[in-house]
Amino acid sequence: MNNQYKQMGVTEFGISEQLNVRMSTKPMLGAEQVWVRVLASSVNPIDIKTRSGHGYVAQAKLPGEFLPLGYDLLGVVEQVGEDVSDIQPGDTVLGMVGFPSSPGCYASHVIASSEQIICVEEKVSLDIAGLSLAGLTAVQALSKLSTSNGTLYINAPTGGVGHLAVQIAKNIGFDVVAVTNRGDLIASFEFELPYIHYDDFFAQKKAGQLLDLVGGEIAKKMLSNMERGSFFVTVPTVTKDDVITHGHSLEMRGESVLVAPNCQQLNTLYQAVVNNQLKVVVSEKYKLDELSQAHTFVEQGQHFGKVIIVA
Repeated sequence: MNNQYKQMGVTEFGISEQLNVRMSTKPMLGAEQVWVRVLASSVNPIDIKTRSGHGYVAQAKLPGEFLPLGYDLLGVVEQVGEDVSDIQPGDTVLGMVGFPSSPGCYASHVIASSEQIICVEEKVSLDIAGLSLAGLTAVQALSKLSTSNGTLYINAPTGGVGHLAVQIAKNIGFDVVAVTNRGDLIASFEFELPYIHYDDFFAQKKAGQLLDLVGGEIAKKMLSNMERGSFFVTVPTVTKDDVITHGHSLEMRGESVLVAPNCQQLNTLYQAVVNNQLKVVVSEKYKLDELSQAHTFVEQGQHFGKVIIVA
């Protein structure tokens, strides 16, 4: 077995061109860990934020240290630790691995905790690599909201989290309205989803609740246009405190969410995909060596759904 493997990450923070490759030696495998050959990963906003030098993980990096990136994993198990009994070499696995402090799925191989991955069908589509972090974020954010609290407005519904959140919310009984300037993309969904332009949202005060996937000034402006007592969940971590403080000043109730690994929830999401109840929309696929181009494409904000990185 070749003990050398490829990782993509940063030594110096900055633009996408700062991403570089490092050849590493396979580390010792822990008793509850598995060694996985990566088939595919995906680009998430947190990867771009960390690459740029923002957030907890970036702040913990030592000067000159190489920081691998990537949390989404679809791969094939090559070796298991001595205490792993429910996963075997040859199994195809899916998961959000190393979140938040130990990213590393932009790679040819990665070590994963057996508690962070689930087994999936051997010939599953590479598109499924975009499910884990975005899908778990959507599920965990929606769990803080209630189907009985009126219309649920969701902004950024064509993003990685957003396009899954609108589907999941509709499936579990929310009265969903997407708020977007990209209605043509929403109209291309395989199921009917009401949507309104931002201008129409601001045309009159709204009742209901908000799942905010944008953050910052847009989130605050949307909250200012909702009735007092409305409930909201905001996802972007950089602006969460500011958005929550603003909401509370308007006598609204709101929370943030930090995604956490949850194999039960992930398996439910995966089964929904298998049963054609949930679709991971993929804009583009890039090879691992094209990671810089993939980050640039996502930063341009023109993608719909996920961008997949094929190892």
